[in-house]
Amino acid sequence: MTIDRKSLINWVGGKRLLRKVIEPLIPTDIKSYIEPFGGGAWVLFYKEKWADLEVYNDLDGRLVNLFRIVKYHPNAFKEEIKYLLGSREMFLQFLNGTFITDIQKAVQFYFLITRSFGGRGETFGTVKRSCGGASKSQKNVLEKIDAIHNRLDKVMVENRDFEKLITQYDFEDAFFYCDPPYSKGCGYEVTSTANFDHERLREVLGNIKGRFLLSYDDSPKIRELYKGFEMVEVERLNGINNRQGTNRENKMFKELLIANYPIKDLFENGK
Repeated sequence: MTIDRKSLINWVGGKRLLRKVIEPLIPTDIKSYIEPFGGGAWVLFYKEKWADLEVYNDLDGRLVNLFRIVKYHPNAFKEEIKYLLGSREMFLQFLNGTFITDIQKAVQFYFLITRSFGGRGETFGTVKRSCGGASKSQKNVLEKIDAIHNRLDKVMVENRDFEKLITQYDFEDAFFYCDPPYSKGCGYEVTSTANFDHERLREVLGNIKGRFLLSYDDSPKIRELYKGFEMVEVERLNGINNRQGTNRENKMFKELLIANYPIKDLFENGK
């Protein structure tokens, strides 16, 4: 059963637009659910519970700190953030400021990501036609913090290299949903597409005891790397290029869902 909950943050490459496609492809007979590349955790938060053990992991310590603070110190986080404004001057202060405590760092990171263009935390986000961008509702933010706090209650939050994490949590009934940096496109400095070792990920996933579902960009390199695994083609709106006047071809981004178990029939039945 899906629940009406959004992630706390927008994240480049986040799976907000593909959650409904991914959900029916995830096995129901799993004992653990692990996300080695958690990002904004859109898929994790899509259900109330995927398995008895759930693990969120990301190499970006800013993300991990944010979710740990929301899990363990939600009220302190809300106190710090509830009076912040959709202000360019405040955005620049947060962008250039030095913050000491983990709670302050979480608020800084959250404010910059949610008030910036494209969720990249670099440029103040403005819109012309509606309420959004930097002028987000603070009331909605506070409600989401409580919802995510409750959802994270029994979720293990990790900050490890994907190979060490997968090796540690792998067993026959484990399930890994992997959303790594893509082979092309933009990303964040910590997990940039240019520096990511796609071959190492393929080697690790090719030797696990459990099952994995992997989302990737549809490119010749990825198709060659995962030749022999089950693949289905999907497409989603490209959030960065989804502007009025942009033709449909440029708006759409083609992806692959790849698995080491049968997903083609599940995908066809879920359409």
